[in-house]
Amino acid sequence: MKHTSIRSKLITLLYIIIIGLYLVMLAVTTPATRKIIETNNELSMKMLSTEKITDLNSHMKSVERAVNILEKYIYESLDFERMKTDSDYTNSFMDRMTLHAIDAALCAENVTTVYFRPDPNVYGSQSGIFIINDNYGNFIRTTPTDILKYPSTDREHVAWFYEPKQKGTPLWMEPYSNMNINVYMISYVIPLYNKHGEFVGVVGMDMSMAAIHKVVDTINYYDGFGFILNSSGSIIYHPEYPEGLSSLMFTDELLTVSECINSNSIGLNKVFKYKWHNKTHYAIGNIMQNDMYLVISAPMSEIMEPDYRMKLNMTILFFIALIALFISIRVVMHHIVHPIAELTQAASRISKGELNTDIHYFSNDEIGQLADSVRRMSSELQEYLSYIYKQAYTDAMTEVGNKAAYMDYIKHLELKIHEGMADFLLIIFDVNGLKKINDTLGHEVGDILISNAGTVLKKAFGEEHIYRIGGDEFIVIRENTSEEEVNNLFANYRKCLSEFNEKEHEYGKELSISFGHAFFKQGEDYKTVFQNADEAMYRNKEAFYSGKNDRRRSER
Repeated sequence: MKHTSIRSKLITLLYIIIIGLYLVMLAVTTPATRKIIETNNELSMKMLSTEKITDLNSHMKSVERAVNILEKYIYESLDFERMKTDSDYTNSFMDRMTLHAIDAALCAENVTTVYFRPDPNVYGSQSGIFIINDNYGNFIRTTPTDILKYPSTDREHVAWFYEPKQKGTPLWMEPYSNMNINVYMISYVIPLYNKHGEFVGVVGMDMSMAAIHKVVDTINYYDGFGFILNSSGSIIYHPEYPEGLSSLMFTDELLTVSECINSNSIGLNKVFKYKWHNKTHYAIGNIMQNDMYLVISAPMSEIMEPDYRMKLNMTILFFIALIALFISIRVVMHHIVHPIAELTQAASRISKGELNTDIHYFSNDEIGQLADSVRRMSSELQEYLSYIYKQAYTDAMTEVGNKAAYMDYIKHLELKIHEGMADFLLIIFDVNGLKKINDTLGHEVGDILISNAGTVLKKAFGEEHIYRIGGDEFIVIRENTSEEEVNNLFANYRKCLSEFNEKEHEYGKELSISFGHAFFKQGEDYKTVFQNADEAMYRNKEAFYSGKNDRRRSER
């Protein structure tokens, strides 16, 4: 009868133990690691979605504010009855209205046209004003479209008039090709009514969809992409369907996305899965200011790459441990079994999110390498999470807080306001002359201008208090700051700006930044403080440009 040696039995036992431990580590770490990655991915996608939605909505909100200002001016300044019979009065008002419309358009973002069109059946088919951006930063008044020349169903020529008239309330129109000026655009229009409740016209602004496409095209999350849907689920813009696609022509893959809209996944900031080109994608959708949906999509295989890499590392380390087993049974018993048990416990804690778990085993053998690898894995996971956090909350160009960080801080302030413990100062900064530099010297020099502005503000106020919330707009928030400290802060800011402007710069002019500030007062909400600071900033900017012969049209 053939006998098996004790050595063979021990080696066999150790093989079984090693394999068992490896499988336990794999079974414990795989679900937990996937859960951590999925949770971090969901957080990152939500932050990215919020950032892009905030960016897009800022454009649209600026248009809404501008149109609301024009509506108010019309109601306060125009006599609709007199306009029917007094042509001199009408012409005079339209001239004044033109100036107000151009000023409003300059304060908004990405405006293509602005117009005020009275009811053609009462005031004439070409009455009113129609002002168009000449693509050089100037707005030019042109002959209005003859509304009565086209039927009310002709969306490409007169939908901007008949749709708001039919709805009876302010609205964002769905994207359409305006054949009057050959631009693919969206429009925000407000219908106007006289004191008797009779319809008398519309006032509105148009935005080119190219500006929105530009923001969507910047989305590149894990080799993914962004696209836009309307409320009925049809594609407005997609990298593979730049001209859009009706939901009636959707493939089975796209139908999954459409079904998610109907199930309210999109709009509630929830991550969902769907198939795209036979690959599983994670996606998140959120509603825009004009009721369209921005969807961010990324392949699951790219997102789960750390999980696959960890499994490969664990497999390599497992084979290293098996090779070490051949060296000596005593080494196996003393130097492998006990350390692996310790490493298994540490890996289990790491997989549950305890990334600061200490691994006390150190040696120059294979198990020491295993311990080092687990430590590196823990360190890499911490660095990965730190990287994700920095990417999500830091503006890449200026290295100050981005919109996502700003929105989180607003929640913090609103909680303090609710608890009656708020005490803060809000300062809004807006860089002067950025548009002119972009147009004349190029966007790269414009980016340098923005970066230099961030550098000055960080030096003056400290980078932990600064957020970049728009192309050239910064916010500084300081809590528990006295009037004396504010004066010192602004004195330091002026000193930093003056020192910076003593040097030569690529744009060949001094850096100039308009600003306005406001203190929180009991009984106010954050929005009120922001509006007060914003109004102060615009007064400062108006004062700046009025001192330069009103060159706002070319320097903004």
